Amino acid sequence: MFRIISTARLAELDNLTSAFPMVRSKCDGLEKDLEKEQRRTTELTAKAEQDTARFRQELADVTQQADARVAEARASVQRAQQQATALIDGATKRANDIERRADQKVRELNAQIEQLKAKLPHPTPNPEGVVARYQNLVGALIDLTLFVTEDTNAETGYGYSSKAVDLKLVSLCSGCGYREEETREQVYDNPEARTSFLENTYEGAKLKRWAQEHAEMCRAVALPLQRAA
Repeated sequence: MFRIISTARLAELDNLTSAFPMVRSKCDGLEKDLEKEQRRTTELTAKAEQDTARFRQELADVTQQADARVAEARASVQRAQQQATALIDGATKRANDIERRADQKVRELNAQIEQLKAKLPHPTPNPEGVVARYQNLVGALIDLTLFVTEDTNAETGYGYSSKAVDLKLVSLCSGCGYREEETREQVYDNPEARTSFLENTYEGAKLKRWAQEHAEMCRAVALPLQRAA
């Protein structure tokens, strides 16, 4: 059965038919543009993948170099620590060796001092004429000995000889040999004259002070006793 189409519908179809070539041409143009954009997208994707691969390679190279430098730095630090440890160990060993030898030397010296002390009479008798005695830091004695010598040439005011003496006070260290002396000539030999000589600030008292100061500083080991006028 035939369908009747109105004139208006026929006119519309006719218009659509006349416009179809234009739409077709535009559609072809859009398809070409789409293909062009697809190719451009493909090229950009490939370029992006290349750039990404290059970046990853560069990053891997930089990371590898950094790891190598870190490893080298750690090795250098380790070597420095080993060298420092070796130096410290060597210094400690030398210090311990020096301390050991010093202790051994001190023990030997103390033993020698004890041997020398053992050879001395105990207690040491006071020699004749010793009026004062001091002891230094290691046991050596500093003796002050009074020597009295008769002076036969002395005369009194009456023209005849009288017993007069010369007094000599000697300070002698039996360790190092330090010696000092003071004299007073032509005095009457009596206790008052001797006491005056021994207690005088510029004679006997001075030698006593010097002997005591010497004893506080001297470290000489005692030698066989030496006495001299």
